[in-house]
Amino acid sequence: MFFGQFEHNLDAKGRLTIPANFREQALDGLYVTEGFEANLVAYSKRDFEQIATNLSKLSITNAESRALRRKIFSNSANVTYDTAGRILIPANLRAVAGIEDSVVVVGVGDYFELWSAKTWAEQNAALNESGMNSSRWEAFDISTRGE
Repeated sequence: MFFGQFEHNLDAKGRLTIPANFREQALDGLYVTEGFEANLVAYSKRDFEQIATNLSKLSITNAESRALRRKIFSNSANVTYDTAGRILIPANLRAVAGIEDSVVVVGVGDYFELWSAKTWAEQNAALNESGMNSSRWEAFDISTRGE
């Protein structure tokens, strides 16, 4: 499970150090794709291949299905770690997420996200609005007891 927050800087070539615990959970590399909130999402190969399988089941005659396929596949990269535990984030993906130098790596359970430090600060502030949070997630069952 991916959890926690880590801030790292990109090097001059666009490489990002991935936390060791995260690398251990995706030993054969990652797929990095455009997220839905001006961020990037990193999946293990196994999980991304499952997403690809699910997308392949969608009808190509449906316009929204085709749009989702384009969004996911055209903005994805298969990346591997170098000997220092870094991945190279392609320039086009850095651009869509506004990532220039400082990156926040955010664990989100079965995947993790990459945010520009500025965008993450805004997102994190919104997540921590206590007045809004008292009712925001009441519809979700996040109890620790099984059914």
